[in-house]
Amino acid sequence: MRIGNILGIVLFVCTPYLNAQQDSEQFIEPCGHSAVIEHLENKYPGFKNSYDRQYIQTIKSGQTIQKRKKQIKDTTYTYDSVFVVQVVFHVLYSNNNENVEDSLVFNQIEVLNEDFRKRNADTVNIRQIFKSRAGDTRIKFVLAEKDPNGNPTNGINRVPTTVTSWGTSSGVNNNMKYTSRGGSDAWDPKKYINVWVCDLTLNGQDRVLGFAYPPFGHPFWQSNVFVDDPEQGVVIHYKCIGKNNPRANTSVLLASNKGRVATHEFGHYFGLRHIWADDQFMANRCLLDDYIDDTPLQGTGSNFTCQKTRNTCTQANDEPDMVENYMDYSTHECQTMFTRGQTSVMYDALKTYRRDLITESEVEVTARIIDTIIYDKVLVFPRADESVVIVELPNDVVESGVNFSIYNSVGQLVLKQQPLTVNETRFDSRRFAPGHYIGVLKDNNGELKKTVRFIID
Repeated sequence: MRIGNILGIVLFVCTPYLNAQQDSEQFIEPCGHSAVIEHLENKYPGFKNSYDRQYIQTIKSGQTIQKRKKQIKDTTYTYDSVFVVQVVFHVLYSNNNENVEDSLVFNQIEVLNEDFRKRNADTVNIRQIFKSRAGDTRIKFVLAEKDPNGNPTNGINRVPTTVTSWGTSSGVNNNMKYTSRGGSDAWDPKKYINVWVCDLTLNGQDRVLGFAYPPFGHPFWQSNVFVDDPEQGVVIHYKCIGKNNPRANTSVLLASNKGRVATHEFGHYFGLRHIWADDQFMANRCLLDDYIDDTPLQGTGSNFTCQKTRNTCTQANDEPDMVENYMDYSTHECQTMFTRGQTSVMYDALKTYRRDLITESEVEVTARIIDTIIYDKVLVFPRADESVVIVELPNDVVESGVNFSIYNSVGQLVLKQQPLTVNETRFDSRRFAPGHYIGVLKDNNGELKKTVRFIID
């Protein structure tokens, strides 16, 4: 959520009752209601029993309520385009340990597809505050089946090298992307996502787990972060490729051993910033944001922890850090989601900046069986066991627009007109004293649609 984009001032006015100065519609505490009913009973013996009889079943039990609605089984279908892109892994090795197994590459593709399609089982661990924000990028990754010359391939290009480490004290270099420097030339970067798997240690120490460059011209990034096409792609430390890589043998590597280094770096490749906007070394670390509206403001990366109480920015209405996000530095056990905003950015980046990567567009059809309740009557009835008054409306009444008011037995307005926009609306009945009431439904033009008598007991 970017600071300063929108200044929203929302005024909530809660006026369930009318002002007492409005004589024709004033709300009066109904302390005299019982006396009115007793007066009617004295004047018309038997009035109370007759008045109550037709409503008594509604008050006592909800068993008859379900019969008022018709339940049917229905099927809904959704159609969506899923973009398919090819990936090639260049495995650079100076010894057998660096020559990672095919199985790690295969399960890396599985992890990418699960994470990018929101099909990872651990989405259940997303906190409730963020659960509805998790998104599906609608991008599918496949291992290349043909190399640039049209020859069959399994998508793994193994290249022996005399270079023992590609780490550098200056941050990162791109030597692994050139055969002339001991690496492997990229396959056409407009047709393949190139992933270089190599040793990124420096002096025997694990320093960088991976890196990637954003699409050229992407508005989230300054021009100095872009590189030429031959260097476009993703670089992964060989100890972090795939899930459960046996080479992950330190605390940091074990915390990063579910294949999500690639998920994180592919996020950069498709234009995403770190969730804390890379400003954690600035004086005001909460000044910048990642340009994504549904990620909360965050000051620093999580540094391989999973602290769900973490909140590094405390501005008004601020939310906790989204440590579940793949673009944080939390542990892989913690990371479970891209937001809908992030998935939209990546999907658009593929269509706009990396469109030549799209080898095909699959139409994904999803069918879901749903239970549908058909409301076929206008009904108003209380539920004593839930302390509510329920108003049920058929679709055509909801669509035409209707307002609901409640009057007591002596004609005083006790609930001002409320617009009803759904089939079933519930009003708290505890605000009303026990007794007889009249519900009035009018359309938006003020025309009377229905009056219903009911009892609150």
